[in-house]
Amino acid sequence: MSLNLQIAKDTVTAVFASLWSYKLRAALTLTGVIIGTAVVSMVGAILTGLSERVAAVTEESSPNAIYFTKGAKIGPSFETPTAEERQRKELTYEDALAIAALPGLKAVSPQKVIGDYGPTANPPKINGNGREGFNPLILGVWENYPEISSITLASGRFFTDYERKNRSAVAVLGHRIATQIFEDSDPIDQTVKINGRIFRVVGVVADPAGQGVIGSDDIELRSVYIPFETALKFYPEIKNTVICVRAFQGKTDEALDEVSAVLRQRRGVGPNEPNNFGANKAEQIFEVVNQAISGLAAIVVPIALASLLVGGLGVMNIMLVSVTERTAEVGIRRAVGAKNPTFSFSF
Repeated sequence: MSLNLQIAKDTVTAVFASLWSYKLRAALTLTGVIIGTAVVSMVGAILTGLSERVAAVTEESSPNAIYFTKGAKIGPSFETPTAEERQRKELTYEDALAIAALPGLKAVSPQKVIGDYGPTANPPKINGNGREGFNPLILGVWENYPEISSITLASGRFFTDYERKNRSAVAVLGHRIATQIFEDSDPIDQTVKINGRIFRVVGVVADPAGQGVIGSDDIELRSVYIPFETALKFYPEIKNTVICVRAFQGKTDEALDEVSAVLRQRRGVGPNEPNNFGANKAEQIFEVVNQAISGLAAIVVPIALASLLVGGLGVMNIMLVSVTERTAEVGIRRAVGAKNPTFSFSF
């Protein structure tokens, strides 16, 4: 065996002997590096996945949808509404009727949100069959709302135009709410109580199976859809209304202009004045959610990098201790002719 090969063999043996002698130190070193690297990789993958999922769901679920609101934006936002936005009057049921009369739209539905996303002090409660649904979100909509949101039904049907106009107490349950209350039994034609009022179940929304993002699938799972006019009857104090519009394929911009013209006229906006309402296309909502993801990244990424830095500092300190402990060995090996590459390989 050549001298260089013997030196390499002895050095490797010494390295592993040193690691075995300080098992805890070696384990902590590896743990610091592994955790830091894993956190950075995981955060990057999660943020990238969220952004891609937002784009995919926006494209699949409501590609031609437009949402008209009192405020400038719909969806999560880190921006505080301006004083002018706070003073705007709400969109109304009559606004929705005027928009629905336009011929160039595929579907129109107002939406009244009752729950933890609305201004009610106490979130609604839903119970039946001796059980209670957790954290329901009650949505008052028209019968064509599924055409706009692209929700599908697992069983039963959506309520009808007749039921809506007659303010019928009927409800379509989100999949999770239906499961929590009825478990494996069939909910159709059973009754539930929403804030003490009896509703007959006519349909159950299919489980989106993770097709949503930023909690949108969770909203579908726990939503309860009732006729908009029924919501007006039972919850007159809820004034917030979103008007949802579905344009024909390739006609989104034309639909946006037509609806905006109607709302400007009804809300008394002058020719040279900006809109006093928000108009959000699906891709704009995608941009808003992306901004929220970017805000999250600005918080989480530095934390992940800090964890990697801490792991690196731990490795550096352990290496320094290791070299310091072997100062005498380095001197002896230097005295007998050891070269720099040998020390680099050893440490």
